[in-house]
Amino acid sequence: MNLFINPISKNCNIFLFNDNREIIDSIVFELKGNESSLLLPTIDDFLKKNNIDYFDIKNIVLVNGPGSFTGVRTAVLAINTINYITKKSLTAISYFELFKDYPIVKSSSKKDCFFKENINSEIEIIENSKLKQILEKNNIKTIYGEIELENIEIIEKIDYLSIIKELKFQNLEKIEPLYLKKPNIS
Repeated sequence: MNLFINPISKNCNIFLFNDNREIIDSIVFELKGNESSLLLPTIDDFLKKNNIDYFDIKNIVLVNGPGSFTGVRTAVLAINTINYITKKSLTAISYFELFKDYPIVKSSSKKDCFFKENINSEIEIIENSKLKQILEKNNIKTIYGEIELENIEIIEKIDYLSIIKELKFQNLEKIEPLYLKKPNIS
């Protein structure tokens, strides 16, 4: 069995899938702000419900950012700790690899967002007001990801089955967090 965890999206998604890349079970729940108290207990309960132990898992796939500093750090630490004990194959993918179309936007804070215009562009941190100007200037009416903007169609649906089917396991020993900006700590 294999485990896929996306703690970065608005709702956390966890999938259990077999070696044929068939999804056996999944769970979706709100995680924002409660990463340290909810993530591991929810994974534990999910595995118990499926009569699976951490040692039964071959591969763990984690969306490692970008997102809130604490959320990314907590998820990466949790998965790396599980792997330290169980010695599983780890795979890291970014939030921006969850979509096949562009542009992709991920809210970063109340005033700015992560933005990737196309497959070849770098991920940028831009102010929400500047994003609106870029979209209007380029006559972009549809974006993919998570953000709230007026007069723009936002497609949040992620095709997890396709991602799981096409996934290339990386066999990492440790996942590194994907941070794009410094934490807002005072």
